[in-house]
Amino acid sequence: MFGKIIEIFIMEGIAVLMFIFAYAIGVKGKMHLIAGYNERTAQYVTDKPGLARLVARVCLLTGIASALMPLVTYLWAETSKGWAMCIGHYGGFILGVLALTILQSRDYVASASMRKSMKQNQ
Repeated sequence: MFGKIIEIFIMEGIAVLMFIFAYAIGVKGKMHLIAGYNERTAQYVTDKPGLARLVARVCLLTGIASALMPLVTYLWAETSKGWAMCIGHYGGFILGVLALTILQSRDYVASASMRKSMKQNQ
């Protein structure tokens, strides 16, 4: 029972944090919260609002998955095999979302050849 309470606090804490990040990046436009985004790399971002929406969506999906995790483990994790399955599915979901985000983020950032031409034009 104590382990379940700890799980709820941790997962719901992660969910709240992800919802805060989604709001701050997606609505408020606080781009500095995005990992790897700084003054030096900002010039290579071709669509800043699009990148902010993309990262906000990732935070939102991670928050939803984290918020639902205690319910999922309550319903299906009666054995150690069930726990392993729930944790594996959660991890797989997060990795899948991150992989798709990395692939889609290329639409918002200049490619290496575009960067060379940008440096030459300066």
